Order: sequence, then structure tokens, then C-alpha cells
Amino acid sequence: MSQQIKGRGRARGRAGPRPEEVTSGASSVQAPAPIAAACPAPPPGLSVQAGVAAPSGVHAAECNGAAQQAGDPGQLSERMARLRVGGEASGERGGLQRKLLRFQMANGAAGKKGSSGAPVQVMTNFVRINTEDKWCAYQLAADFRPMLGAKPLREKLLNDAQQVPKPFVYDGGCLYTKQPLAPAEGVKFAASIKSWSGEVAIRQVGVIEKNTPQWLHLMNVVLGKTQSHLNMQMVGRNFYYPDQATKLPQHRMEVWPGFEMAIKPSDGPLMLHVDVSHKIIHMSTVLDVMYDMYNRNPGNFQAAATDALVGQIVLTRHNNKTYRIDAIEWDKRVTETFPRYNKSTRQSEEISLAQYFAQTYNVNLSDSGQPLLMSKPRKRDLPPTKGGRREQAENVLLPPEVCFMTGLTDEMRADRNLMKDLATFTRIDPSTRCGKLVKFASTMAQNRECQRVLGEFGLAVAPNAVEATARQLAPETVQMTKPIRVDSERADWDNALKGNGMFQPVNCKNWIFVYSQRDEQAAADFCQKLSRASQSLGMSFGEPYVLAVAQDRDQLWVKTIEENIDQGLDLVFCLLPSNKKQRYDSIKRLCYVNKPVPSQCVLTKTIRNPAKVMSVATKVALQISCKLGGVAWAVSIPMKRTMIVGMDTYHDKRQSVSVQGIVFSLNETFTQYYSYSPIVKGGKAELHNRLEVGFNLALQKFREKNGDLPTRIILYRDGVGDSMLEEVKNSELLQLKQSLSKIYGERMSSLGFKAIVVKKLVSSRMFRKQGSQLRNPAPGTVLDDVITMPNFVDFFLVSQYVNQGTVTPTHYNVIEDMNDANIKPDQVQQLTYKLTHLYFNWPGTIRVPAPCLYAHRLAYLVGQNLMEEPSPQICDRLFFL
Repeated sequence: MSQQIKGRGRARGRAGPRPEEVTSGASSVQAPAPIAAACPAPPPGLSVQAGVAAPSGVHAAECNGAAQQAGDPGQLSERMARLRVGGEASGERGGLQRKLLRFQMANGAAGKKGSSGAPVQVMTNFVRINTEDKWCAYQLAADFRPMLGAKPLREKLLNDAQQVPKPFVYDGGCLYTKQPLAPAEGVKFAASIKSWSGEVAIRQVGVIEKNTPQWLHLMNVVLGKTQSHLNMQMVGRNFYYPDQATKLPQHRMEVWPGFEMAIKPSDGPLMLHVDVSHKIIHMSTVLDVMYDMYNRNPGNFQAAATDALVGQIVLTRHNNKTYRIDAIEWDKRVTETFPRYNKSTRQSEEISLAQYFAQTYNVNLSDSGQPLLMSKPRKRDLPPTKGGRREQAENVLLPPEVCFMTGLTDEMRADRNLMKDLATFTRIDPSTRCGKLVKFASTMAQNRECQRVLGEFGLAVAPNAVEATARQLAPETVQMTKPIRVDSERADWDNALKGNGMFQPVNCKNWIFVYSQRDEQAAADFCQKLSRASQSLGMSFGEPYVLAVAQDRDQLWVKTIEENIDQGLDLVFCLLPSNKKQRYDSIKRLCYVNKPVPSQCVLTKTIRNPAKVMSVATKVALQISCKLGGVAWAVSIPMKRTMIVGMDTYHDKRQSVSVQGIVFSLNETFTQYYSYSPIVKGGKAELHNRLEVGFNLALQKFREKNGDLPTRIILYRDGVGDSMLEEVKNSELLQLKQSLSKIYGERMSSLGFKAIVVKKLVSSRMFRKQGSQLRNPAPGTVLDDVITMPNFVDFFLVSQYVNQGTVTPTHYNVIEDMNDANIKPDQVQQLTYKLTHLYFNWPGTIRVPAPCLYAHRLAYLVGQNLMEEPSPQICDRLFFL
């Protein structure tokens, strides 16, 4: 799907599903299936130890798992009702720390614009924000003694206080006012609200001026405050219309329409970024999922539930807040009690979690033995203390019965009917998308309350989209046996594969074909198809040594392959009867770790369709040739003695393990790579040591192949968010440069080194103007001003063709440029587009440079399937395709 569905169903940082081999190898562990319309009765095994009394000293609550401080009995229940795990309603939009980081990372952007290509007029999903010429505001700090935990209560108390200058906005930590505090040295006053009473101290921190990070943060705080006047509900970071939800009863889920928005720094005027967003909400609760899992596998229920649910994002409908499940507390129940302040008696009393939900939200919990879900509060959700530090807070405990699943699992994404139904609402064409955001901006501009809130801080929304001039780079010529001019609109050459040989084919002479005995006829037929398909590609297959596996047992498959691997073997080909992960992992571990030899896995069901079998055979033959060291195609890149490096990371948080996938180009056409994939279990020091080893090995391979070290190294670093930029620049890249200095010695002063961060998860959009219509930009469209970052060398590139929905550009940010790398911004843009043509699993351009996707495939294969580092004997080939 071109439209990204909002609502992340997996933990941030965890890699997505492994891209399968052509015609599928094996997928990851299956997630729970969609729940049927009627859920079974609670199984007795789910309660584990139902009815166990609450342990002494342990208290359970919706939003706080420990007893509150003495003398403040109302604080806990207020925090239970008010705390936003997804962020405060009007504060920390985008995060002040992240905005500060963007300014700190700025390294100058002189000459960042390119010149190649034809100009193209585009609309963007940004609207202009008008500000007063002479603008000034003040930042104040408010300390509550003792601490008042619920942010809405703190805000109400400040709003009622005469000592606070009006108007103001409050982000949960700081006050922002248009008037200075009087007296400037600060004020203190006694106050009380509900069961809390104490002292409030307010002091003036400083003056906020335009075009500073603090100013940008304030603009977003003001923006967040306006959304409450548009009948929108904040869920996580974005705003949605729950009353406009579209129900999909056949899939037991609904789609909430909404918008994500933020005021972002840019090379143009101050602008509001707006994009259409959709939240996928399941009509099944987490308890329903648990019931279903128990019925399917009662013997391994707890382990399966923990594996499937930990890391998922859930929504509590009674307050529309999102939480991340960090653990399942199997020994805790909804009968757990906690002290709650009774407004009638004005005393603290013990109340169970079940009683609390019944009295506060009119929600009667049906299963008294259900375990509790634990969610760790994030730092930004904790109340501030003096000095800007955050107070310690306990974990959140939630009954599964009130938590609704969000997002999509891998199994759901594989359901074509579900994805087709969702696409009806989420795949929005450019004209419709732009029309929605302009209508939203117009509504903001005309709403009186929004005008008032914005006007109090000298802001106004211009209700039209910002235009820009992009450039479309010239289409490339792909080299196979003959040059093929790529179509400028679709940028693919799928049809050209038939009848045109590969650029540098490699034959497969000595190979074994392993299949299940019941698939003997299918195996024989596919061997013939594979031989025919390979001839059109300019390669050939020798007669295979066929091995039939009598019984479909994992151990027998591995034993059969292991007994027939020898040093002269080119390939192990497996025709698998089922998509079983354990067997797939065992085969790959044998072939890539223990006895290094390229392998190819294909599912039997993939070759059953007579109409598609020749297309499958062609792609499999091409993939096999590349795994053996062949080159499918190439493009002209006039750069000598240059090494391109692609880097991505796979994180397995459950085992506290990371895999760094790195590929290094070895030839001038950037089509042959040396790969390195260290598994890092320790900290940064171990990672830095492993990176140094990897670069040493790769540079040695480059020198063996080319006679000398490269004079230019260009690193494309994928998998880096804004919060990681500083660490990558000041830690990872610093270590890399120190390692290179050891290798190059005195020649280091002439080495060009450029590091480019690749960001795929962006919500910036471009819409190409064609008369009165808006279209997706054609592949090769570059935009390097107006919506780019100030003081950065960055650009947006649309490199792939999308025939449905709205295309998402990729954002490239140059964060390191040593000795100018002897390559200018215009050449970087052209090189980046050329590299998107060189991914051999797809006869067309892709979203990112091929080395990035190769690094992703490598890291995921090692982390998800091998669990060990591959043998060095196979690392000079694209074995991970």
C-alpha cells in the first residue's frame, strides 16, 4: 500500500516482516488471527490463579501501579483519569528536545540546491502560518509543592490564579505568556484544588524570540490547544474524529479519520505541516485475543500471549488514550485494590480496579480472573519537578477487557480482502488528499475559537497549500545485453527482462534440488521451467542432483541437505511444502553459517498456478544468478575509486540484541558487495569495535579487487530517527572516521567521506500540478528547498512509481561531509536516484538506494532467521536476496 496506515501495531525499533525471497521463503512467527464475531466464554485456564488475594502492599490502578503519597489521597484517581501515555493534550508536540537537536545538528547549507532536471510545479501538504512582525513571548516555570501529578489539574489551578499573566499556554512543564511576569524575580502563592493543597512558585526563565527552537516549540503548543475546538480527539500524537469512524464489521475493526499536524522549521516561511491520518481500531479487546489464543493453544498459552501482545499498542476507549504493552502481569487481577479519595466522605478508602471502572466509567468487567497489562510511562508523561527533571512514576496497570487492539499484524497485512477493504478509505489520491488538508486549514482559519487562541500569540493560518518548484531528473538507461531506456513515468523494465540477457550472468552447474516426495511431479515440471526461463536471461542450469525427502520432518530436511553439500556445490534449492519458520531457519543456518553455500527456497503453492509459473521461474533464475555473484543489470555512474556503503539495523528488544547490517560496494558499477553483519549484545563500545573490524575487512576486499583503497566513501545510513541523529553523528560516525584514519594514515586528508541519513517514515508530500488536476510526481522528482530543513543539506526524492494512492517521498539528510567528498549536492541527488535502480529483486526503481535495502535484508535475515553471523566465505555475494 502506498498510503501508510496510521496506528503502529509493533514496538518502535523492531524490524518489520522479513522481505521474502522471490516466490516466498518463510515468514516470521504468526500473530494472532482476527477474532471471530462471537467470542467464546472465558476459559478456566486464562485466570491461572483466579481469586488470588492482592499481595500485601501492592495496589493496582488504571494508570498507577503503586500507592499514592500520604496526605494526597485524591491524586491517584485523578492521574488514573487524566494521564496521557501518548503525550499531553497540548504539550510536547514533536518534542522540544528533538527541535533543539535539529538546530544543534545544523552544519550549514550553502549551495544545497541542485540544478539537473526539468522544473516541475508541485503543491505540498504545508500551509503558511502568518506571524506578527514584532513578536515576543516569555517562558515561565511553575513548581508545585508537594507535586501535583495530573496535568489538567495543574493547568486549571494556573488558569484560576491571579498571579499568572494572561493569556498563557501550558505544556505540562513550562508556561508561555505574551506578558512578562510581575515581579520578574518570581511569585509564590498558596493554592488548593480537589484533595491537593500546597504552594505554587512561578519564576520567569527567559524571553522567547522568533526563529529559535523554543519559539518553534511554543507554536506547536499553541497549535495543539486549538484542536479541542474542532471536535477532534487526540490519540497518541495525532488528532482524529471518533464520531466519523467507518466500521468494517466483517473484519471487526473500524477506521478513524484524522490529521497529523505540526509546525516545522523549513527553508521557506513558517509553515504548518498537515497530513491525512487514519487510526485502525479493532472492535476486539485484548481479552478477546487472549480467549482466542487459549482456545487454539491452551498448553502454551502464556508464552504465546506474551510473544504476540508485548510491544503492541492498545487503545482504552473510555478515555481514548494509547498505551504500549510492556509486559503481562500474570499474578495480578482486577481484584487488586488501591486507595482512592472519596469526595463525599472526604476520606481515603480501598477500592478494587473492577469497582473503579464500574463507578467511574460504568464499565463492568466480566472476568474477575483476567491478568493485568503493564505499560511503562514515558519520560515526557511524568510531572516536572524543579530544575526540569521528571519525578519517578510507577507502571500503568490495565485490564485487557478495556484495551482494544490497534494497527495491523503481519498476518492481517497478508489478508488481501482486509487490505482491499481498508484501501477504500486509506488510499487517497493526490487531489483528494490535498483537498482534505486545504479544507482542514480553511476550517481552522474560520473557526472563531481557533482564531482567538492563535491570535492571542500573534498567529494566523493561511487556508491554502504552499507551492514549490521541484525538478524531474532525466530517465536512466539500464544496461543488460543491450541498453534499455527507462520510461520516465513508470521507471520499470519488467517486460525488458524477457528476451534480454543479464548484464553479467553466472551459470549454475552443480546444484541439488531438494523436495518433498509428494511434490515429485511439481519439482520435475519446475526444473524444466527454470531451465527455459534461464535461457532468456543469458544463463544456464546444469542437471540437478535431485533429493526427495520421504517424511516432512525438519530434521530430515536438514540431514538430507547436510549429507549432500560438498565444496564444489553452487546452490541448494529447496521446494518447501509449507511456510514453516523453524524449518526455513534451520536450512538457512546450515547453508549460510555451518556449510556456506547459496540457497534458494520456494513454496510449492507458488508454482501451482500455470499462468504465473514462467514469471516465477524467470525471477527465481535471476535471483539465483545474483546469489552466485552475477549482475542482473547496471546503470552508468561515472565515479571512479568510490565505495558506497549501506547500513541498517535490526533490533530484537526481547533478547536485547541488535544486528548491524552493512554492505560495501566493490566495483565501479556498484553492483557487487561485501557484506558484514555483527550481532551486538553489549553497548556502544562493542558496536564501535565491530564496525572497525567490518570496515577493515571491506577495504581490504576493495583493495584486492581494485588495486588500491577508495578515494571517496559515501555512506547511506538507514533506520535513524531524529532522536538518534546526534548519537550517529557524534558517536558512530566519529568512531568510523577514527577507524578510517588508522587505515589511511597520511592519506586521510585527501579521503572524501559523506554520510547521508535516509528517512522513509516521513509525512511530507508533493503533488504534481497538471492543469487543474493533481498527480503523483514522476520517479526522479527532487525537491531541495521550501519544505526542507534550514541550515541542513537535505532533499526529498520520489524515486518509485505508485499507481494507487499518494506517493511518499524519501528524505535524505547529509549529516557528515569530510573534504566535501569531491561530490556536490547536485551529484548526490543524481547518484541517489541512480542507486534506486540497482535492487535486483525488482525490475524497477525502489524507495531507497539499493545498498540500504540490501543492508536491511541482511540484518533481518541474520536477526530473524540465522541468529548467528554468516560465514565470511559467502559474504562477497548477495546471498541474502
